[in-house]
Amino acid sequence: MRTDSKLLSLGVLPHVNATAYYDVRNLAPQVDFVNLWTFDFRTPKRSKVQADYSAPLYYMYDRNPQQNADAHVTWWISNGCDPSKLNLGIPTFGRSWELTTESPISGVPPLLADGAGDEGTYSKIKGTLAYYETCTRVVSPTNARAPSTLLRRVTDPTKRLGTYAYRLPQKDKDEEEGFWLSYEEPETAAYKAAYAKAKGLGGVVLVDLSLDDARGACDGTKFPILRSAKMNL
Repeated sequence: MRTDSKLLSLGVLPHVNATAYYDVRNLAPQVDFVNLWTFDFRTPKRSKVQADYSAPLYYMYDRNPQQNADAHVTWWISNGCDPSKLNLGIPTFGRSWELTTESPISGVPPLLADGAGDEGTYSKIKGTLAYYETCTRVVSPTNARAPSTLLRRVTDPTKRLGTYAYRLPQKDKDEEEGFWLSYEEPETAAYKAAYAKAKGLGGVVLVDLSLDDARGACDGTKFPILRSAKMNL
């Protein structure tokens, strides 16, 4: 045990082949904890023409069986890592794609896409929306935007894949491009935290805190994703 009051951690990216780079049984005893970045399995940068869930908790039928949080957690534990050293990554942002007029009208992924969606007003990253930017775009009684510009929110009652929101292209309005967004919200953060607790993990790690709703613009609650995760650990 170190006596210098310092911690050593490891961050594992979602698209890295862990079987090729990590000798878990020799590595795990040398670090205090491992942060699993269990999100961004699919992004508009790596998958330009197909919009799909970016941070599913469990396996989705007909998808890569390794591109989900549970698969990563299971692999590390089965290869000798103490579960209490693992922290489950929860994003505070969503990944978006631009839809085309050929995208199915159902909105159900995977969908034909045409690259990254438009950037957020404040985050300024194409294909990415902070949670505080997302909630103001979703249809709700408090949103004053024109209905044609708002996104329809679709939740996941199975608690396996996550929430998404979309707007179909307006064929008669060139300025109204289609938009599809896979994102994290307090509800999904809650069941990911509950999953971490049930698995005996060390906890969760939010990425990144500045993209949560620090001002309470969404529902009056400041840092709602952080609070939701904490309450369910």
